[in-house]
Amino acid sequence: MSDEHDPIATAGDDEATEMTNIEVVAVDEHGDARGVEEARAAKTLALGLAALPELEMRQSAFLRYLHERDAAAVVPVLARIQQLGRKGGPPFDVALLAMASTLSRDLVPYEALAELYRAAKDGGFATLGQLFFSGGGHEQPPPEPRDRDEQRLLTLGHRKTMARSTDRDVLDRLLRDPEVPVVHNLLENPRLVERDVVQLAARRPTDPEVQRVIFSSRRWICRYAVKRALVLNPYTPTELAIRLLGFLTSMDLKLVRQTPTLSETVRQAAEQLATDRQR
Repeated sequence: MSDEHDPIATAGDDEATEMTNIEVVAVDEHGDARGVEEARAAKTLALGLAALPELEMRQSAFLRYLHERDAAAVVPVLARIQQLGRKGGPPFDVALLAMASTLSRDLVPYEALAELYRAAKDGGFATLGQLFFSGGGHEQPPPEPRDRDEQRLLTLGHRKTMARSTDRDVLDRLLRDPEVPVVHNLLENPRLVERDVVQLAARRPTDPEVQRVIFSSRRWICRYAVKRALVLNPYTPTELAIRLLGFLTSMDLKLVRQTPTLSETVRQAAEQLATDRQR
C-alpha cells in the first residue's frame, strides 16, 4: 500500500517533522538514533490516528498498521504512545484509546496478540504487554440473580423503545435494566448524563457484555469517571479493566491495588503500572 492512500503515513507527516529537539529528548530515554526514530514514528502514528474523525476509522487504520509491520518494530512505537498517552493530551491520548478499543474487540487475531505480547516481554515493555492481555481463563465473579421486575411487566422490545425516551423517570428506571440492547440504546440517548453512565458502569451484579458496550461507547468512554467505574467493577472483563488502567491517576491505581473484590490479575497489573511510573 502506498503512502498516498495511507492516513497513518500522510495525516501526521507535516506535524511530525516539526517535532522539536526538546520533544525528541523527552521521549528518547536511551539517547540513541533508533530511539529518535521510534519517537518520530510514535508521533506520526498518533497524529495519523487522531486526525481520523471516527473511532472505527482509527481502529481500521491501527489494524492496518499492525498488519503491515513486524511485531518487534511495532512494540517500541506503541510503548511510547502508551507512555505519553496516559499523561493526557492530544494526539497521544486519542491514539492510546484507539489502540485499547481495537485490542478489546477481538479484531486482532490471537496469534498476532501473542506475538506482540512476546515482543513486548522480550523488549522489556511489561506495561505495554498488558494491552495485549487476553482474558480467557481468568477469574470473573460468580453470576448473581438479576432484577427482573421491569422485565415481568414489559417486553424487551418495549424497553428498548423506552430507552430512547426523554422522560427522566423512565430513564431512571431503565438504568437498572440488565439487558445489553436496552443499555446500548440508553447510551445513545442524548438525555443521559455522565452520572447515569457511571451508575451503569459501577452496577453490581451486571452482565460483562454490558461493560463491553459501555467500553465501546465513543461518547462515554472518553470520560475519566466512566473509565474509573469500569476498572473498579469486578464484573468488568479482566482484559478491559487492564487496558483502562493506564488512564487512571496514581491515586486511583492505589485504590485498585487495595480493592479486594477485584481480580488478582487486575491488582497485579495496577501494581506493575504504579511501579513503572515511579521509575
